[in-house]
Amino acid sequence: MADSSPGSEASPRARRTQQERRDSTRLKLLDATVECLVELGHARTTTLAVAQRAGISHGALFKHFPTKAGLLGAAVEHLFPRLIAEYRSGLEDLPALAPAGDRVAQAIERLWSIYQRPELLAAIELYVAARTDSELASALSGVDPPHRRHLHRVARELFPDVASTHPDFDAIIELILNAVQGAAVGGVALPANPAHSQMLALLVRFARTAFSSPLHP
Repeated sequence: MADSSPGSEASPRARRTQQERRDSTRLKLLDATVECLVELGHARTTTLAVAQRAGISHGALFKHFPTKAGLLGAAVEHLFPRLIAEYRSGLEDLPALAPAGDRVAQAIERLWSIYQRPELLAAIELYVAARTDSELASALSGVDPPHRRHLHRVARELFPDVASTHPDFDAIIELILNAVQGAAVGGVALPANPAHSQMLALLVRFARTAFSSPLHP
């Protein structure tokens, strides 16, 4: 006989709804944190400012994220997959059979445009701040390795033939990522630096050459 006691069927649904509410609150806090970092910068982003922007009480914020460093680390972890998805969506029309050189240029140009996004520059600001903030450094330490692996997977999807045959493929991708990231950081102080376009053109030429043959010491 089915249990007809009050709430016997409602409880599972109530638990799901409660989880959905928690997930929704968490998402609001993460989005609000990213927005605060973009508009206010790391130094002026406070948990109170985040809570107010999210429309959530300050106390409720700490129920989800007991520390500010934990909140910032979670915000970066939330942001990175979104930016990678945006990067990939911009390359969806890139013909799989197009010459590798053409795909290299488009992939690097798209990467550069993503690194100009205020959200990503705000995340980089956190990594710089972590140099003197051990708690923030700890919160970010678990975010970067899986993010980096994700980037390498995307590169392998874009250049499957090169990735499967070139012994230095991952090292080349890492070099490209570091070059673009470094130039983006430099661009904060000199946004109109003409050397950036020259650097990108050289980076494309380097990648085309490197992909065509193994690097030699």
